[in-house]
Amino acid sequence: MDRAVKQRLVGAVILAALLVILIPEWLDGAGHKSRYIKTVELPSEPVIRPIEELMDKQPPVKSQPKNTTTPITSSSINAWALQVGSFSQETNAMTMRDQFRANGYPAYVVQKQDSYRVRIGPELDRSRIENLQQKILAEQKIKGILVNHP
Repeated sequence: MDRAVKQRLVGAVILAALLVILIPEWLDGAGHKSRYIKTVELPSEPVIRPIEELMDKQPPVKSQPKNTTTPITSSSINAWALQVGSFSQETNAMTMRDQFRANGYPAYVVQKQDSYRVRIGPELDRSRIENLQQKILAEQKIKGILVNHP
């Protein structure tokens, strides 16, 4: 055999032997632990309280005026709306709703039997809707009535 070929074969065998010895040493994972020494701590599991517990802690509701409706559902969460108009024609109700919306109030129309009622709200806090009632009375000279929502 030619001397150059013998040198290449010997070099290839030595290189293969080094790779067989060193690659398992490099890939054993020991270096991974030394590079990433920081441990990760997960927070404890969050405490989720049942909704019934939250509903029981609501402040007591003030007595309702005579012109409000009684709640239909048995839920202890009450939402309130301010009824500012009642019309027999839908176009009149929509016009009033659009006027209130243009002034920045969250107005909507509810159809009950043969009438269309314009309401503002809803609010979970009755005092906020009562303040809104006073504000609309002062600004627009419309005395709305508080009703349960929906």
